[in-house]
Amino acid sequence: MGNEDPHQARPPIRGPRLFFEALLGSGFFTGYSPLAPATVTSLFALVPSWFLIRHPLPHAAVTVVVFFLGVRLATDLEKFWGKDPGRVTIDEVAGTLVTFFWMVPAPSAWGMLVGFIIWRFFDIVKLPFIDRSQDLPGGWGVMVDDLLAGACANLTLRGVLLLLVRFAPAVGAVLVR
Repeated sequence: MGNEDPHQARPPIRGPRLFFEALLGSGFFTGYSPLAPATVTSLFALVPSWFLIRHPLPHAAVTVVVFFLGVRLATDLEKFWGKDPGRVTIDEVAGTLVTFFWMVPAPSAWGMLVGFIIWRFFDIVKLPFIDRSQDLPGGWGVMVDDLLAGACANLTLRGVLLLLVRFAPAVGAVLVR
């Protein structure tokens, strides 16, 4: 009992507000996954990304709502679970949405897999400017680093798709719709 991390202990859910904050903040409880909760949530977030990818205005609106909702939820949930808790994964939803924002040509399922790998790379490796953004206060630090990692993944995926479609058309054709 003395070796337990107090931030890993499951807090009691008190009231409907905390329940719904935990529900949304953890990516519909995907953040409670015992193995790689951020990756599980990112996989979950591929579904809305797939449907939104060809619709830039709704995609942007959903991303903005998720981002600002995430700032609020992460700030509130840090009070219960500590600084940047692992089960708060709404930031992964936002990062995944940014990764696939306004992709032309739209990636196929294989292209989404490539984008997912690129996104997880940038989220895990954390380039120095991304890492520093985690020092922002409250939910801003939780959300901004994933927004930046998603932007890096988006630009990298665009470059990969463009190069492959242009210089390796057989491979490029598999990665785009």
